[in-house]
Amino acid sequence: MATTFNPSHPPKKALSGSDPTSFGYATLQSRLPVIVSKIVDDVYRAYNALADSDPLKKAKEQEAKKIIETIGGLRYELQRDKPFRPLTDTRSDVTEWNQALADNYGNSSWFKASWLFAECYLYRRIKEAFALTEHWSDYDPFFGQKETVFKSSQKAVVAIAVQLMSPANGSSSGSEEHEPEEKVKSMSAMDVLVSQGPESKGTREAFFEMVQVCLWGNATDLSLLDNPDLAKIEALQRRMMMNKSSSPSSSAVSSNNSSSINLDEQTTHDGHSGGSKGEEPSELEKHAEKILQNDSELLWAKVKTLRNGRVDFILDNAGFELYVDLVFADYLIRAGFASQIVFHAKAIPWFVSDVVPFDFQWTLDQLHGGGSTTSFFNLSDPAEQLALKDLGHKWQSYVDQGVWKVIAHDFWTSCYAFYHLPTLPSAQDLFQEMKQSDLWIFKGDLNYRKLVYDCQWPTTTPFQEAIGPLGSQQDVPSLVSFRTCKADVVVGLKAGVEEKMNKVAKEWMVNGEYAVISFKP
Repeated sequence: MATTFNPSHPPKKALSGSDPTSFGYATLQSRLPVIVSKIVDDVYRAYNALADSDPLKKAKEQEAKKIIETIGGLRYELQRDKPFRPLTDTRSDVTEWNQALADNYGNSSWFKASWLFAECYLYRRIKEAFALTEHWSDYDPFFGQKETVFKSSQKAVVAIAVQLMSPANGSSSGSEEHEPEEKVKSMSAMDVLVSQGPESKGTREAFFEMVQVCLWGNATDLSLLDNPDLAKIEALQRRMMMNKSSSPSSSAVSSNNSSSINLDEQTTHDGHSGGSKGEEPSELEKHAEKILQNDSELLWAKVKTLRNGRVDFILDNAGFELYVDLVFADYLIRAGFASQIVFHAKAIPWFVSDVVPFDFQWTLDQLHGGGSTTSFFNLSDPAEQLALKDLGHKWQSYVDQGVWKVIAHDFWTSCYAFYHLPTLPSAQDLFQEMKQSDLWIFKGDLNYRKLVYDCQWPTTTPFQEAIGPLGSQQDVPSLVSFRTCKADVVVGLKAGVEEKMNKVAKEWMVNGEYAVISFKP
């Protein structure tokens, strides 16, 4: 049965820029104009860098100047709350977008419409500016920012690669009972942990570790960083890096659903976690208390039943977040839970840092370089170079063998919330394909907003209720949302949490310091 909800009629009052106290207003008023201005700067640099030997240089320059003029006009419309206008390019989604505009916002404007619609419409208008050209139609004006921030993630990227690929040199989880000692010594720390199978203690501990790494990778979001501070980004990633702190005990893992990423010291011969009492907690442990709804145990109860299943990742940001998504996906393959991972990317550049298919392959290509002095990551340590190169080859082999698959669909860049996935005619091919999956993993803030329809839910509303048809229909697989909070909508919290957080941190809903892991069976 078709839902009665639409972009102008969500299940609760929509978040909107019409409220000057809202984060939506701040986004439309301050953040989005900065983002639009950076596009102008990027295109200006790009066309000024065109080689004189390019026979199409003059045509490209003329089109680039037109793009700059169009983007400038878009900023003018936004800042003056002008009425929305129909799209004019020839992409396949134009008819649906224009029909949604006519049906829901024919007489509306940027600050009067729902924040979700206005923000999605902005990025679709940005795409229009490029789609109307011949030579810039596939250009990503955000790629330079994504590239810069990923390069700044080198320390965290390399540290994780070493743990995933370098020999563990000995020891762990009692795996000697099942594997020859020499083979264990040649295995990576991750492979040692999962070597006893899906029900083993090491596999469980690695799961909770990977969940937190995957969650906090979402803390870096270029659409929220008007002027990205690369030192701050590195500090955000430190919570996911290997560190000298001890691993938690098995009881701590069970109660807090957190563990250190120091896989080499994760366990000892007797199967108990390493580290001595009194040592400082790891960064992941410190941040476990900031997960305001933590359904990790429920997620584990689902994942541990899978054997060679299919898991779908609905991706969010490129760069470091994509990298840790791949780390988690790799874990699911190595542990035997999944034999196929399907990654859902965006079909067009979206919300600055969202993954498009090019970003996915580009990321693997940078790992292939192995971090040599002539590659993207400049490393002097041969062991680090080898770990990075081996990881890149391993992940590329997943793609080449069809174990990992990347697809993009216009639904993810439509104006519609995910309530409409089961019923929207243009999304039926996607929905039927995704129903073949055992688990959907939604990454990031925008995907969360679209799951709960970006409206004013009481914070105690159960997550399964707030996601509407995806929570109630029997033909929808289990799903989980990993989200650091960057918009003023949160559900699934226990009574009293909102009141407590309002006293602890006034901007807890939007500053990205707090998170939720929300699961629907």
